Amino acid sequence: MDCYTISAAARMTGFTPSALRFYEKEGVVVPDRSPTGYRSYRHEHVESLRFVARGKQLGLNLGEIAELLALLEDDECDPVQSRIRELVTERTHQAQTRIAELVEFTAQLQRAAATLGIHTPDGACDDDCGCRSDPDPRWAARTHEPIPLVATGTRDVSCSLDPQMVGGRIQDWNDMLARATAKESIPNGIRMRFADGVDTPALAALAAAEQSCCSFFGFAIGIGPDGVSLDVTGPAEAQDVIASVFGAAA
Repeated sequence: MDCYTISAAARMTGFTPSALRFYEKEGVVVPDRSPTGYRSYRHEHVESLRFVARGKQLGLNLGEIAELLALLEDDECDPVQSRIRELVTERTHQAQTRIAELVEFTAQLQRAAATLGIHTPDGACDDDCGCRSDPDPRWAARTHEPIPLVATGTRDVSCSLDPQMVGGRIQDWNDMLARATAKESIPNGIRMRFADGVDTPALAALAAAEQSCCSFFGFAIGIGPDGVSLDVTGPAEAQDVIASVFGAAA
């Protein structure tokens, strides 16, 4: 039976020895002890630690990872995969919510930056200069700008949707994407397939509305013997945005 020291296990899994001691303390992966008291990691321990690394990559917390490790012990993939899908779907919704919040916050910062300097009173700050509070709406009305979603030096990747509407738009996509039966990678984007009965006109309208405010997106709807599909493509700078909004290929 192959056994590894904590240093060897750390090298094999990419964790530091201190991280392995932490996981042992938390009861996530507990190694054996040699007769002299040294930690001894078996192949099974190393595989569990690699699974921990995968869980952390997906944003899972230790409690969720420990739950999945217990499922792994039954040597049945389906329950493990099903639970990971549930957790990852939950994380996707959380990430999309954060995106909406960050877009709204970005717009708030842009409005503040744009209004600063429009009105500079002689002497002390007043209610319209933007230093102590939001300026009068007549100043803010001049400052509507497209909201950059990602930093780019090659192509404008921005959204002109009213920040207060972003959350509703993401919810519309979540409702529509819940009907998707499969997602696959395509060049420069993702293809989503939908079951029979999907509201194709509503899907087209949603894609058109999205493209009108995020012109860097490309949408193509296919209708054929295999049902309805939606291709979403974009430049290299937009790939993270596509993954965040539409999910990753399965």
